[in-house]
Amino acid sequence: MEYVIHNIKHYYVIPFFLILALALVIILLLNRIYYQYNLPYRYHVTLESQRFLTEITLSNHDKNTIKQKIAEFKSQIPIHKTWCKEILVEDLIKIKNNLKGKTAKNILIIYKALDLNHYSASLIRDFRKYKKYEGIRHFQALGYKPGVSLLQKYLFHPNKVIRSNVNVAYLALSKGDWKAVGKVPIKRSIIATIKVMDVLHKEKIPQPIHLDLWIQSQDPMVLKLAVMAMVFYNYRNKSAEIIKLLYHENKALKVDVITAIQDLFLEEAEDDLLFLLHNEPLEIQLEMLEALGVIGSEKTIAFLKSEIPKQQIKDIKLKMVCSLNNLDPVDLDLLGNEDADTQKMINHTRKLAL
Repeated sequence: MEYVIHNIKHYYVIPFFLILALALVIILLLNRIYYQYNLPYRYHVTLESQRFLTEITLSNHDKNTIKQKIAEFKSQIPIHKTWCKEILVEDLIKIKNNLKGKTAKNILIIYKALDLNHYSASLIRDFRKYKKYEGIRHFQALGYKPGVSLLQKYLFHPNKVIRSNVNVAYLALSKGDWKAVGKVPIKRSIIATIKVMDVLHKEKIPQPIHLDLWIQSQDPMVLKLAVMAMVFYNYRNKSAEIIKLLYHENKALKVDVITAIQDLFLEEAEDDLLFLLHNEPLEIQLEMLEALGVIGSEKTIAFLKSEIPKQQIKDIKLKMVCSLNNLDPVDLDLLGNEDADTQKMINHTRKLAL
């Protein structure tokens, strides 16, 4: 039996794997040669694509004329090739990012006339994750609103990255339909939060109706989104809930809360900021002092006048000087007359302000 096994390995298995390895090497080599051979042609197609798409996008042709010219263009390029479709989509995205108004609308006409919307849809339906990401990006970057119906099917996808990307794209294309993002407000990802805020800025999306509920969440990322959104919409109705988050254990969230207090000018947060100041780490103290320099009253002025002369930590003392300079520069000058170090910081602060 051992002799038979030895013969099988020697005469069949080992040669098989050697042949397989050799075949793979040959295939890879041929693919590389083919790619290099076609590189000049791809470059030519890229140049023609950029020229044609720019020209047709900026033209004043009616919809039917645009479609006719695109039909002629399709016959001149290998539109059936995946690499050609990728070139065309990326060119359209670049043009879209640099244009607005009527000319930007031509891009969607071109996108559909070239049948690239179906290409992007096929990527979203692909089982490979990176392909799905590409298709989702195409729909969002080009503002392809009919793509909403396909994206809806993936709003609760088991993969959290795909789910997050789909939710953001859905939000952008639906122009404020928060029904999915409301149920899954934002995944536990700072990147996803930034993406949502970017969509709010770019698409001018109406205020979400669930905003009051988000501020009651236990998830720091949801709370972060809630606070940032309230600043974006200048929404002060939940100021008490925002101030309460100063006591949250999440450091990053606390920084956002302090920024929100400053941007929304929540003067009612002054007492809490003064109460918590000395118990916070340096980074948080600096943020709090900056906020107090905006919303502070006579109470903050008195506190700063008392603290500046005895403060030993240079960074904190400088920030205190900056804050008091905003609130009461006259009293700050009196402190400067009494202490040379304070006067240097005053000079530095006012020099930076010029």
